Amino acid sequence: MILIISIEQDESTINIIKWLNHLGKKYIVFNNNDIIDHITVNVTTAEVFLNCSGTTINFNEISSIWYRRGNFKIKKNDWESNFVSDKIEVFVQKEQRELFEYLHFLLDQKFSLNNYNGKKVNKLIVLTMAKHLGLNIPETIITNQKKELNEQLQKRELITKAINNPIGIYGDTYWLPNYTTIINKKVVASLDKTFGISQFQRNIRKTFEIRSYLLEEEFYSMAIFSQADQKTETDFRQYNHEKPNRTVPYQLPEEIASKLKKLAKKLGLNSCSFDLIYTTSKEYVFLEVNPIGQFGMVSYPCNYNLEKKVAQKLIQYDT
Repeated sequence: MILIISIEQDESTINIIKWLNHLGKKYIVFNNNDIIDHITVNVTTAEVFLNCSGTTINFNEISSIWYRRGNFKIKKNDWESNFVSDKIEVFVQKEQRELFEYLHFLLDQKFSLNNYNGKKVNKLIVLTMAKHLGLNIPETIITNQKKELNEQLQKRELITKAINNPIGIYGDTYWLPNYTTIINKKVVASLDKTFGISQFQRNIRKTFEIRSYLLEEEFYSMAIFSQADQKTETDFRQYNHEKPNRTVPYQLPEEIASKLKKLAKKLGLNSCSFDLIYTTSKEYVFLEVNPIGQFGMVSYPCNYNLEKKVAQKLIQYDT
């Protein structure tokens, strides 16, 4: 049996389910809004039975897993709303968290594309690991000092981006996304002597960007000519819907592909997406890895049909 752990309305999940249906394979989907009504776990025999909305999930029947996003949730009992202390509520949450970690541990013993424990990576650690493997990385500093930032700006052009994942602030009448931004003297002059910790990197002149999806040992890459549009040249996520960036299938050099595979192995990832830049100096620069593996934006423009390939991979290990 194939188990998919995801969130509702995830487009890639929906498309993979369509392929599983087309290929006649049985599967169970556990979404972020699904609530476990009953659960029995035998630690001695490593047996797990979950019941959710009348559907029973027997871990012994699961042999292939795709972790997309989300986690397990257990139905709250009436007595939980009558806690006399917040400490008891925190205690119950910690107990559940400990149990969920064990459930994911058991699932990790089977074949799994992605896993809950690998969904988050420290981007700074990943940059250092990539450098140790011989990949080029952007010159990067983190500081909260205006003086230091001024000194760095005198040496090179700079951009700033989130240390972790960017955020977007939403309201009924506004949307404030957090994009990669160029730092200039005017911006620095407006800062206080001390500001919130921020990451700054050399602004690398690029010929094109690369999004490369790794599925076990195979790469599916796409070149994005974002530098041709002033709106997207610093951050291609600032999509120009009226005039989209040109995108084409791309073949990574074997040397770069080999180093990226080693990085994925060190991170325990068998399905992930890499972002790189091919510079005007004809060098490849590693930017970051997305451990969840965003492949939709690569699949359609390049006609890779990755949703079918992921479904076939899950079927391959469903023994």
